[in-house]
Amino acid sequence: MSAFKIEAATPLDARSLAALSIEVWLDTYATEGISDSFAAHVLETYTPEAFAGALADRNKYLLVARNDVGLMGYVLLNLKVDPVSPGSGTAEFETLYVRRHHQRLGLGRRLFDNALKLAAAAGQEKLFLTVYEKNDRAIAFYEALGMRHEGRWTFEFEGGAVPNLIMVRETDM
Repeated sequence: MSAFKIEAATPLDARSLAALSIEVWLDTYATEGISDSFAAHVLETYTPEAFAGALADRNKYLLVARNDVGLMGYVLLNLKVDPVSPGSGTAEFETLYVRRHHQRLGLGRRLFDNALKLAAAAGQEKLFLTVYEKNDRAIAFYEALGMRHEGRWTFEFEGGAVPNLIMVRETDM
């Protein structure tokens, strides 16, 4: 088992976070091939500058799982968002990405648990996430962590649209 630690991301992580995000997003959504709309989305969304902005935002927490080589995964928690459904809450797991090579090591659960504690400490009673409806592995993972289905949401980007599920959970641990 690869040793890792969970810690707050720093500005020096911005490039690695961008690369990791592109890798995981394309692995999840572009299973049939990389269309121009998919390429445009990842190259415009997952930039070092975007991660630097997230790190500077006082409503966001960005935690990374790191080994001696580099980043293995991360969670981005946003404590101030508009609810995507009436019962979803106003805190969101914007992103919880773990590289395929580092899945099943327990780091996704540790990232989730640490972010959940941060949300609870900030006074959030409920949080939500959206997950690609065809990502059965991620859905099962979130259900095992106590998330439940709240509804559906369509992720629209660069002329494309991807159906997602909304999942919610109370922060009481």
